[in-house]
This record gives sequence, structure tokens and C-alpha cells, in this order.
Amino acid sequence: MRRPIPAQLAAPETLEFCQKVVPDAHPVLLNSDTFPEAEEMDCFGNVEKAIAKNGGRAVNGWAIWLVPGVYIEAEFHCVWENDAGTLLDVTPYHYRMDNILFLPDSTRSYKGRQVDNIRQGLVNDPDVTRWLYLARKRFEILNTGDLANQHGSIELPPKLAKEFSKVMEETERLNSRLKRRYP
Repeated sequence: MRRPIPAQLAAPETLEFCQKVVPDAHPVLLNSDTFPEAEEMDCFGNVEKAIAKNGGRAVNGWAIWLVPGVYIEAEFHCVWENDAGTLLDVTPYHYRMDNILFLPDSTRSYKGRQVDNIRQGLVNDPDVTRWLYLARKRFEILNTGDLANQHGSIELPPKLAKEFSKVMEETERLNSRLKRRYP
């Protein structure tokens, strides 16, 4: 399946989804402006570094991602608000991002534990439904018990490692089918 891209701000499915995630909040398109010390996939740490170096404050919310015509998802995320009031995404991604769609959420705070993404299919396809279920299952396995408090590379106990391997094998098979179906 294609990699997710920032959802389109004015698209009806984006606005409807955002209202389900954070009622009465409005998504905003933010520029990505990383800095040399920033680490991939560590938005909370990156924002802390930006605040220590430049002032400002952390704003929690959700990055809204889309695989067009397939699914939309909200990823718990943190961005930096500088002293001038401008929101910036200071976290680098595996691939270059000029901007992200961000949905502020003042009701959420980061407690040092991962938060699962909120996902919604945009197509009536049993394979997409199964892929979304497996995404949730991967999260549950990787955050079982004390694993939820660990960051970076983690080592799964043998039973969970076996279960995770089965989930990943099925996910890869589905990815292959979905790539052909939704090029």
C-alpha cells in the first residue's frame, strides 16, 4: 500500500474525521522545520529541545495522515509553538515532508506512553478492514504490560515475539494485495 501523506485540509472526509477525533477543533496545515538535533519519531523530545533552545511551548494534538481512497488516520503528535505564536512541526520523518495537517487537542497530554493511532477506512474492502485491525494489533503487542513504558528498540518476550511475527506476516501479505489494488 502507498505511504500515508498529510490529509487535505478542506476535504470532506478529513473534516468529518477530525470532528470525530476532537469535536469542535479545527485542523491546520503546518510547515515542517526540523533542526539538527531532532530525532525521527520523537516529537515530544524534539519539542522539549526546541523549547529549551528557543522558548515557546508544546502543543499536543494529532497529525492527520491519508492514503487517498483507502484510509485516514490520526497519530498522537506534538508540535512547537514559538514565542511569536507560530506552530511548527520540528520532527523529521523517514521521507521528506514539507508540511503536515495538525489537529490541536488541548484535552490530551503526553504521559511517556505510546498512544495508538485512530484509523478509519475510506473504502468498503475487507482487506483494508483487516489491515486496520492488524495495525491496532501490532500496537497492542508492542505495548503489552511494561513494554508500554519502553522507547526505541524493544525486545519482545518469546510468546509475544511469535504473535508479532504472525501479525507482521499477514500484514505483509495484505500490503502486497493492497498495493496492487490501490496503486
